This record gives sequence, C-alpha cells and structure tokens, in this order.
Amino acid sequence: MKKNMLLALAAFTASTSAFAHPGHGLESGFAAGLMHPLTGWDHLLVMVALGIWAARRPAAQGWQLPVLFVSVMALAASAAMTWLPVSLAEALVAASVVIMGVLLISPLQMPRALQISVISIAAAAHGYVHGMEIGNQWSGLAGMVLATAMLHALGWVLGRQTHPQLQKATQLLGGVMLGLGAMWMLA
Repeated sequence: MKKNMLLALAAFTASTSAFAHPGHGLESGFAAGLMHPLTGWDHLLVMVALGIWAARRPAAQGWQLPVLFVSVMALAASAAMTWLPVSLAEALVAASVVIMGVLLISPLQMPRALQISVISIAAAAHGYVHGMEIGNQWSGLAGMVLATAMLHALGWVLGRQTHPQLQKATQLLGGVMLGLGAMWMLA
C-alpha cells in the first residue's frame, strides 16, 4: 500500500498539467462542467480535503461545510458568468489549497464562525474562477456543482475511515497540498 501511495504521489506531483486551471479538452456544456473539477488539481484537492476535514468535525456541524461550499461556489460562479473578472480570485484559489493542506495536517480547532468564513471565501474564489472559465454555460455550472458535491462525498467517506494508514495518507496529502498551493501562489 505504501508503494502505491508513493507512486500515486510521484505521478501527481510530477504531472505537467498540475496547474490550477489547465485546459480540460471540453468546450462547454454539462460534461465540461462535470469534468472541470475532476481534472483541475486545485479543485480536486480542495474538494476531497474539505470532505475529509468536514467528516472529522462534530457530526452536527461537519455536513454543513460541504453544503456551504457548494452553495457559495455556485453563487460566485453565477456572478462570474455575468460580471467582470476579479484578479484576486486565482490567488485565493491557490491559498485555499494551502489552507486545506494545513487543516489536514494539524489538529487545529477553529471557531465555527472562522470555519464558515474560510470555507465561504474559498468557495467564492473557486466558484468565481471556474465560472469565468465555464462562461455563460449554465449546464456547465450544473455539471461543476455535481462533480464538486461528489468530490466532497468522496472526501467525507475517506475522512470517516479510522485505519492508521489512511490517517498517515491524509497527513501526506496535506503536506503535498501545502507545497503545491505555495508553488501556485508564487507562480
């Protein structure tokens, strides 16, 4: 299992398309929106990490964070599809990768209001940037929302696991996210 995780991480970090928003090969529509979160490293990492982290919150609070993320992301994407772009959004997307990496690594306990604020800002940045890329394709937004929710669910399932190796893998994922997010912020 260790060998497989190391190979996956090596391929993951060595990928030439490991930038926040590479071309995804689909021009528009539901399929483009669905594939976007699954092929953009920033989105994929943050969505799964958020699901893991949320699953480790108290049961009455954890499920609300992915729902909040998807809701705010959809609103921000809708705004991006109708308003002018904001240059700060890309930096916030990269910062969200770093922040989620820190949250996976540390046993940091954050007040509820700070959790909601951090998740809302990250969701707004992701939604805005991805909404700009999708353009005026509302079916693409629907696909993106569905894929985001699925990634959160995957993270939730992983976060509920108690196997010691998965705990170590989560720490390793957090470290990789710190490095990649920092690299994207500097680029």
